Amino acid sequence: RRMKIVIGIACGLKYLHTELEPPFTISELNSSAVYLTEDFSPKLVDFESWKSILSRSEKNSGSICNEGAICVLPNSIEKRNLDVQGNIYAFGVLLLEIISGRPPHCKDKGCLVDWAKDFLELPEAMSYVVDPELKHFKYEDLQVICEVVTLCIHPNPANRESMQEICTMLESRIDTSVSAGLMTSSLAWAELALSS
Repeated sequence: RRMKIVIGIACGLKYLHTELEPPFTISELNSSAVYLTEDFSPKLVDFESWKSILSRSEKNSGSICNEGAICVLPNSIEKRNLDVQGNIYAFGVLLLEIISGRPPHCKDKGCLVDWAKDFLELPEAMSYVVDPELKHFKYEDLQVICEVVTLCIHPNPANRESMQEICTMLESRIDTSVSAGLMTSSLAWAELALSS
């Protein structure tokens, strides 16, 4: 399920960044900006942009109009690019949250990214990043996720991959089909029977 969620979020961001002109970014991309349907399909929301649209529209005309959305778009191409790069970084942090089960920052353990960096670079230590609640996971999927996280959280925004490249990487290297689940779960047949 987590891999399906990860790929769904990546596809949503790819759409927002590449299919819309100008690109749209989620102002605060984090786990609170992702809602799940009954079948665990992720939906991205951006309440901060809507609050901004509503407040600016109310100030200008007392009602929401088509032009209201224009005022919240970044003014320059450079600003838009920084926002896109910020979304890519936030996606990397979100991936870490999803696979580790940890918040992005906690009082006791500090910053999730700082904690995970040591494990991401060592293939033999990658499994320490995984949420202990995940009893069965495919090591190949973990390698792909760790590789994507490393690309997303690169300190230099210019060196981060685009969401289009990240989405392609995830879709081509992670199998989210029922048959993939059958290979990794000890209760696979029961899960299959319940899901059908």
